[in-house]
Amino acid sequence: MDSKGKAIKQVKMVYFSGTGGTAKAADCFEKVFEAHGVAVAKCQLRRGQRPSEGKEDLLVVLYAVHACNAPEPVYEWISSLQKVKGMPAAVISVSGGGEIPPNTACRVSCIRMLEKKGYEVVYERMLVMPSNWIVPTVEPLAVRLLEVLPVKVEQAVGALLTGKRHRTKPVWIDRVFSWIGELEKSGGRMFGRKIKVNEACNGCGWCERSCPGGNIRLKDDRPVFGGECLLCLKCIYGCPNKALAPGTAKFIVVKSGYDLRDFEGRTSGVGPAEVESLAKGYLWKGVKDYLLDNDTQ
Repeated sequence: MDSKGKAIKQVKMVYFSGTGGTAKAADCFEKVFEAHGVAVAKCQLRRGQRPSEGKEDLLVVLYAVHACNAPEPVYEWISSLQKVKGMPAAVISVSGGGEIPPNTACRVSCIRMLEKKGYEVVYERMLVMPSNWIVPTVEPLAVRLLEVLPVKVEQAVGALLTGKRHRTKPVWIDRVFSWIGELEKSGGRMFGRKIKVNEACNGCGWCERSCPGGNIRLKDDRPVFGGECLLCLKCIYGCPNKALAPGTAKFIVVKSGYDLRDFEGRTSGVGPAEVESLAKGYLWKGVKDYLLDNDTQ
């Protein structure tokens, strides 16, 4: 049931995912909701996508954190929503670093936009997935993050179905970082224009079909990049021929590559003591807190 005691029977779930972490979380939410007898209408967002009509009892929005905010397709989609009156909604962000500065305000703008459309945001949370940005998550921690995902999602779904409200309070300085983060999106567009194509490209078109920003077009069987890059890195990590590489800001791309399938199906055996020893320093504080947290929010 929602916060007003109404049973939740139908969920609309929209998500934006680049390299697959948020897509995996969305799949997990779908499975858990359906296990509780709740029907799910799931939609992966791309740039320019508009909402479809439905009769949902709950809206769930998931996205990978981009520049301390939500990616632009999420804001575009919310802007196109029809106004409602008090429909419950949940906002789930996904990052490689967890709920620590500068990302504690990454849901604020999304929530405000939903509230202006008449939604009542009753639940928000950060999920943590292996990092695809600058510093990779060491394998034991990455495997452990995938292992705990169903547990974290079960906690979230349980709270939503029982009407348990969960809202967070961002660190005040992170509201500033969230505002400044919009400048990073401009840098992302520049990053996209400068992606390099090497001789391994065979013109298969995978990048054009897969780009959620619609930023890639094939010309003479070679990808051409426009100015709408969302900096999700999906094309660079996912190219079947490893034909794409950054032309600028090379440090943000993990040199060893990124593929969640490298961690799936493995058994880590990582317990609390190992998490403490592997997740050292402030950079990994959010991951450590997430993995050692046994709350039921």
